[in-house]
Amino acid sequence: MKPDVVVVGGGPAGSATALLLARAGVGVRIVERARFPRRKVCGEYLNAGAVAALGRLGVLEAVREVAMLLRGVRLVTPGAPPVELAFGGAALACAREVLDALLLDAAVAAGAVVEHARVDELVMEDGRCAGVRVRGDDGELTERRARFVVGADGVGSVVARRLGLTKPPRRGGRYAVGGHYAGFGPLDGHVEMYVGDGAYFALNPLSEIRANVMVVVPRERLAQWSRDVDAGVGGAAAALGRGVRSFEGATRLGPRVSIGPLTHDVRRPSAAGALLVGDAAGFLDPFTGQGVFLALTGAERAAEAILGALAAPGREAATFGAYAGWRATDVVWRRRLGRTVALLVAVPALARRSAARLARFPEAGATLIDALAGAIPPQRAFRPAVLGRLLV
Repeated sequence: MKPDVVVVGGGPAGSATALLLARAGVGVRIVERARFPRRKVCGEYLNAGAVAALGRLGVLEAVREVAMLLRGVRLVTPGAPPVELAFGGAALACAREVLDALLLDAAVAAGAVVEHARVDELVMEDGRCAGVRVRGDDGELTERRARFVVGADGVGSVVARRLGLTKPPRRGGRYAVGGHYAGFGPLDGHVEMYVGDGAYFALNPLSEIRANVMVVVPRERLAQWSRDVDAGVGGAAAALGRGVRSFEGATRLGPRVSIGPLTHDVRRPSAAGALLVGDAAGFLDPFTGQGVFLALTGAERAAEAILGALAAPGREAATFGAYAGWRATDVVWRRRLGRTVALLVAVPALARRSAARLARFPEAGATLIDALAGAIPPQRAFRPAVLGRLLV
């Protein structure tokens, strides 16, 4: 039987969208090329907004059982004393292979069907997306038609590209190299960020002894490491860690992971018969850790738009337009906030001043954290009482 919706991608955005639709009685098929549990070393920090969304999805308690509670962010920038910013709400760290499997299982329990296959093409009829063509393990290409298609297939989304929604990639871009590690010594529940020279070295604790560790550098610097990536990563981490952290004594658990370029923009997140959600709808620099939050909250908005269109087909343009408008406005402000924070920590003079002002006005730091975490609208971080106190 033809489902109402085909969701391309079974990560947090796709599974959450499918879960919400299936609970509302919608027929959903998830097409995912990977077999779960899958290893994915990114997006393992769940900010307060993501935690709240997991609660609304009804899976928070299951996640809490396998996650680590995080206390705050420890930020170390050039020429400035370390700054600790406490999280105002509960934040968690959870391995993506565990989180993704939990969300996918919840979607299946709600009635969604999962197909292991790769989406190669879209089915288009009269300028409208009417399904996907998938290639299974046997190599055969098969159509999967539906009233709506959700592209939740991440950066480089096939759905976005086939619909002509992607923008040309920007020049440059940054790349993340790292993985899961043990042996970094005590991890006290702080996400540690060591920033400088257009790069950063990040440790996200997954337990008291295990962490997601990434070094993020511009493309040209990564190219210089072609002969020995591990040596390049280790040298960059030691320089950024400034004698506090380095890879000395650490052991990688599993293969090294490289992700990039860390950029993906779309002209709009919707088309006739299709919506984009999560990273497929536009990717934000992971420095501010908003990826899973945006995936889950975007799924809520996308499911709402699709349910509205299913209930009243004549209102598809209005409900999809409302989703696209929300996404565009939210991303603009979040990208602006991310760039502002990056500027504050990347320029030594600004970093020193911001560190001193944060010590004097901790409420400004709390507002900044809340805005990044989705607890309050990002626009509120630009009020004079916040940025003004950090800069003036």
